[in-house]
Amino acid sequence: MSAKPKPKDLSGEIWVIDFNEEAAQDFRERVLFKSKEQPEEPIIVFIDSYGGSVDALAKMIETLDETMSPIVTVCMGKAMSAGAMLLSHGDVRYCGRHSRVMIHEVSAGTDGNVHDMYADTVEIKRLNHYFMGLLAKNCNIPGGYDGLRKIIKSRDGRDLYLNAEEALKFGLVDNVGLPHMVTVATTQAVTVPAKRRAHIPKRKNKRG
Repeated sequence: MSAKPKPKDLSGEIWVIDFNEEAAQDFRERVLFKSKEQPEEPIIVFIDSYGGSVDALAKMIETLDETMSPIVTVCMGKAMSAGAMLLSHGDVRYCGRHSRVMIHEVSAGTDGNVHDMYADTVEIKRLNHYFMGLLAKNCNIPGGYDGLRKIIKSRDGRDLYLNAEEALKFGLVDNVGLPHMVTVATTQAVTVPAKRRAHIPKRKNKRG
């Protein structure tokens, strides 16, 4: 008789490396577990990713919006494509001094007959407008979607690479460095504001 599978350990750090269905479900379980266990404590999400599926990204963002716990996102190493989008969605955002961020428009391929490809193209354009608009909002970029597209198109190449200081100036993160931690009854990040919802106020740039 086979042994029963061990229950998943949800007590460790939350890391986002991949953006696929399995990773998105694991992310959701970990975030909701921590939010239920300590609803008043900030949840720290570490990102070290080249990106991936936009549908997995959508599930992760929905999860962050669902929980009332304050969310701290941290780029350690790299936060590219979907990783940059998730990084921007924290209530407080950090980028390690030696890390980098890359943003670009949604990309995808299509095949099938002409009608299939047309339908796919329309949907890809919709996804691009939605997620690029959300990124522009998170970064407080004037002009929203159109303003962000103009910035990307003004650079050489399709991908916009940013070091930590550039990500701060861009509005993608609030702090350069890593969260300062203090130990009280539990470990928590310092100075985490109330959770943002639909309206994202302008932030004061800080360097950690």
